[in-house]
Amino acid sequence: MANFVECSIRMQNIIMVALEICLVLEFVLILLRVTQSAGLKRIVAAITLFVFSFLVMTMLLNDHQYSMGKPDHSPIFPKLPAVLVLCGVIGMGLYLIWRILKERKQENAILSSWSVYEAVDNVPCGVCFADTFGRIIFCNSKMREVSQMMTGMQLQDYEILHQAIHSENSRPGIVTISLDNSVFYFPNGKVWMFQEYYLQGKELENYKQAVAIDVSEIYYNSEEIKANNESLKMFNRKLEEMYEKIDDKIREQETLAMKMQVHDNFGRSLFMIRRILENKENTSCMNKQLDVLKEQVYILTNMIVENMEDLYQNTEKQAREMGIIIHMKGKVPENSNYRILIDRAVRECVTNCARHAQGSEVNVIIEDDSGEYTVRITNNGDIPDKNAKEGGGLSALRRALEIENCSMITVFEPVFCLLLKLPKVK
Repeated sequence: MANFVECSIRMQNIIMVALEICLVLEFVLILLRVTQSAGLKRIVAAITLFVFSFLVMTMLLNDHQYSMGKPDHSPIFPKLPAVLVLCGVIGMGLYLIWRILKERKQENAILSSWSVYEAVDNVPCGVCFADTFGRIIFCNSKMREVSQMMTGMQLQDYEILHQAIHSENSRPGIVTISLDNSVFYFPNGKVWMFQEYYLQGKELENYKQAVAIDVSEIYYNSEEIKANNESLKMFNRKLEEMYEKIDDKIREQETLAMKMQVHDNFGRSLFMIRRILENKENTSCMNKQLDVLKEQVYILTNMIVENMEDLYQNTEKQAREMGIIIHMKGKVPENSNYRILIDRAVRECVTNCARHAQGSEVNVIIEDDSGEYTVRITNNGDIPDKNAKEGGGLSALRRALEIENCSMITVFEPVFCLLLKLPKVK
């Protein structure tokens, strides 16, 4: 096995370069331990290793000079195997790389004063600490930036920032949004809120902390919400006006349809009665025609709108046009007058639900007792006002029910409920 002084110059150069790399790695290891405050013992161990490696490299450099034929250098390690030196240098290099990686891992896991400073300095909000006399203890980069825009100068004295925060006369371009909450609008479009308070704890007594928080997104979102609320209020007013116009239009159409129906049914019934009387036909059909005339009388007294055949279908159709769904439970009485009264009550409740309660559903429950029919009508709209009273529509419905010996109860609390009592006719 060739000795170091007897091996080739190329091999010696490789070993020397490897030793230089080891020295660089050892120097890095020393720096890491110093910056981490790893302890005197570990720092001294790293320095000792560096000095030892430097001495070994110096001695090997002397043998390298001897191998190059310089007579003034005598070999220090004449019998040191070159392979052993190379393996030792490579092993040292691998060891140093492993130690450096481990030190870096420990550095990331350990909370040091430098890491705390770096973390606080890079936070998106401004942070400033000051003592009792207003001297700045710590101020991160964001607070320095914001305070310079706020005061027009570098932050040297905390009292200057304190006066700028609580002063009504801010710098040109800075708008005070809320002096109580210390919220300011800056020329760059940002909105900052400042908070000041004393630190807690015996050791931190009388130390002050100021925080500047970027509330631009919250501010602009709140302004947008306010604008949207105003738009919604205007839209709701337009909708209410539209509902009133739609309701008036529907009533006009109902009135026109009623007039046309009254005209046609009256004419047809009178013609049939006249033919029965003139031709002296069987008078058994006379009762049917009289019932038709009776229905028309109820129409004229505002008790129905459509004919009996399509009564509830048209009611549900018109309710859907107003955005109301009718849920009916129970069997409708066979009595035509009661059908007309129930339909009118449902129509009135649908109109009130759309106009006053802003609801979307009307529930109708019909119960068949031994002596009477009970009709209960409710909706899913808003709760009526405490001083709510019957309007003209409900009052007219009450009068129509009383004509047929029926009764009506109107309940406004806790929710609206219309209760009809229709006695069975024997």
